[in-house]
Amino acid sequence: MTLLIEGTCGDVHIAVAPALGGGLAWLRWRGHDILRPLNPQGEQRANLCGSYPLVPWSNRIANGRFHFAGRDRVVARNFGNHPHALHGNGWQQEWRAQQSGESIVLTLQRPASEGWPWPWEAQQVFALTENSLTMTLNYRNLADIPVPAGLGFHPFFAYADRSEVYFAAQRVWLNGDDSLPCREIATPELWDYRVFRQPVPESVDNCFTGWNGEAAVRWPSRGISATLTSDAPNAVFFIPGLERNVVAIEPVSHINNAINIFPPDSSEQAMDIVLPGSTLTLEMTIRMSDDE
Repeated sequence: MTLLIEGTCGDVHIAVAPALGGGLAWLRWRGHDILRPLNPQGEQRANLCGSYPLVPWSNRIANGRFHFAGRDRVVARNFGNHPHALHGNGWQQEWRAQQSGESIVLTLQRPASEGWPWPWEAQQVFALTENSLTMTLNYRNLADIPVPAGLGFHPFFAYADRSEVYFAAQRVWLNGDDSLPCREIATPELWDYRVFRQPVPESVDNCFTGWNGEAAVRWPSRGISATLTSDAPNAVFFIPGLERNVVAIEPVSHINNAINIFPPDSSEQAMDIVLPGSTLTLEMTIRMSDDE
């Protein structure tokens, strides 16, 4: 049984799993699952939690290879036989936990390794109010040189088949046959959720730019809604097949494979450059309410 650390404030109840990559095992409001809950009898992995952190980069690095500061770099391909390195490696580590009042704090420190060429540490803070959860993710550069880094959150909203989704972004990156972004276009009608509508299974798994920093999921049959806000400039929108019955809306600091597309720090779609001893921060809030 995975050790869970629970927190409650008002109608909000969470459980965090430090051993599962610091994942958020569940988020409940008035007893309703807002995010897909971790199945205590099922396989225990971070990416089966309600949400998990993406650090020190988000989504994909093509073939686990990139070039930085005059050197070719290799990072471990970390998801079975998948050809690319996925979601950083913080989600595959055990985090250390402490609880303080209505907040839960997780920390992780990693040396330079095949997972990332430079030493780093990260912190997650889960802060509750009576109707919301705010998650803050920090990356601190422990190397003695500037390094690239990126952050993201990967929440899975529950009961997609009973939901309606709002998500607005100006542009989207199309993916090639290698599942990597190849061309940026204006958001097409198929992926236009500027007005609430039911999510279409297996229709999208792409990184969107020009995002307004807000998304929402509502469940009319349950009479509740959840609004996500973030300071991230980009978001991955992912609707898998019906058997998974979730919608993922992932605030991210850079696009997929950004390290091989843009020089770091060159745009809102690029990875950041973090100076020695400096910190990169990303925040996400999920606020629950009655669906009116």
